[in-house]
Amino acid sequence: MFPGSKIRTGFSMKISGVRPTRPDLHNVAAELGIGTRDVLIKDGILTVYNTSDVCQEIIDDNALASFVSMALDISSEDISELKEVVEEPVKIEFDPSDFEDDEDDE
Repeated sequence: MFPGSKIRTGFSMKISGVRPTRPDLHNVAAELGIGTRDVLIKDGILTVYNTSDVCQEIIDDNALASFVSMALDISSEDISELKEVVEEPVKIEFDPSDFEDDEDDE
């Protein structure tokens, strides 16, 4: 999540029979009119964050699984466990001293 951005909502779904590649995820994003950063896959679970009017229209028409299956060139039967998700913000903590230069400035 980018600092200052609002928490995204979307849908996750289990994808069977294929392991999507980065170009596949870019195709999904293009089909849904969303950014490539709004499509994620981890352990066979594809997450699509709804960040565009086009995507909202597809969701309103209950056609998300169909669009994803077309973009991945798989059967819609290979998509299961469709559920709503809310992005979980991750707070990144670091110690600024880790980035200090150890050399003496003379």
